[in-house]
Amino acid sequence: MNEIIKVNYETDQPTLSARELHERLHIGTRFNDWFPRMREYGFIEGKDFYSKPSKTSENGGRPSMDYNLTIRCGKEICMIQRTEEGKKIRKYLLDLEDAWNTPEQVMARALEIARKTINSLKEENFIMKPKAEYFDQLVDRNLLTSFRVTAKEFGI
Repeated sequence: MNEIIKVNYETDQPTLSARELHERLHIGTRFNDWFPRMREYGFIEGKDFYSKPSKTSENGGRPSMDYNLTIRCGKEICMIQRTEEGKKIRKYLLDLEDAWNTPEQVMARALEIARKTINSLKEENFIMKPKAEYFDQLVDRNLLTSFRVTAKEFGI
């Protein structure tokens, strides 16, 4: 599939840049005027898009604001524009979403989440293992102590 617009896969769900979408749709108005108008259609920050300050330009100055749009939000904006380019981008995003939701892709993401969970549990287990062994020894030898003695052993 030819990449019509760059899609970011670094988060839980794919997103695209609102600035890049604005540029690709050949909108006549400035981005700073256009995006607030798009927000009036009921898009919710944190659900449909996420604010992201862009990098400072080479000339210095204040960084501009960009927004990461969800694929769903991007498709809706393309429908609102009613242009041939908007139709082409919307079709591309629909195809991309279909590919994202294939059983193989869903399973791959699930396996990645499981792998991360297992690694974090292993890390937690590594930290807790010496403490568990210490208390197992206390119970096995019937060496249970008072809180004061235990606190002294831990240097508290």
